[in-house]
Amino acid sequence: MATFGLAWILFVAWSYATFTAVERAVPRAPHRVSLRRIAIAAVLLAVEAALARAIIWTSPSPEPVLRIVAGWLITEVLLYWSHRAMHAVPWLWRFHRLHHDEREPLAWATAWYSHPVDAALFAACALAGGVLGGGGAPAAAWFIVGRRVWTVLLHANIAWPASALDRVIATPPFHHRHHRENLSPANYASTLPILDRVFGTFAR
Repeated sequence: MATFGLAWILFVAWSYATFTAVERAVPRAPHRVSLRRIAIAAVLLAVEAALARAIIWTSPSPEPVLRIVAGWLITEVLLYWSHRAMHAVPWLWRFHRLHHDEREPLAWATAWYSHPVDAALFAACALAGGVLGGGGAPAAAWFIVGRRVWTVLLHANIAWPASALDRVIATPPFHHRHHRENLSPANYASTLPILDRVFGTFAR
């Protein structure tokens, strides 16, 4: 438990120091995330981490690379459809809309601003993907850690130019389009935009 708490503190501290500086240096829009928003997001991150730990109940350990990759790909597909369902199914949207709260502008801390039901569904998808890919729970744990770091970048308020890269891997412009509430829902993929292209939900 001490290691778990220390990891949470270090990750929050690193994210705050890094992305606060980057957002101030090269902002996409002239706004800053409030300390209250960061504090609430950090608490929600702790809840998410605790749920993931309870559902997966393992520590990351070395796994064959191919099994980790297979688990990641399967998890990506599961997350695409679960994310899409969160926007289409009213009772799921009741929880997911917290992440799309428009009262505060989009910024790096938005990555952690998710309802525990969302967090539990994400962990379940990661576990299912890890098991189906042959890597088991350890592979799922690696995926959760990696994605949690990546999503901080995806939500950051930084001037990241749109490019052909948006079609290959999820980038801030790709995911910021997902948060454009005035436009039709799009770009549900976690890291692989090809899923949106295949299923007709890709937009720029």
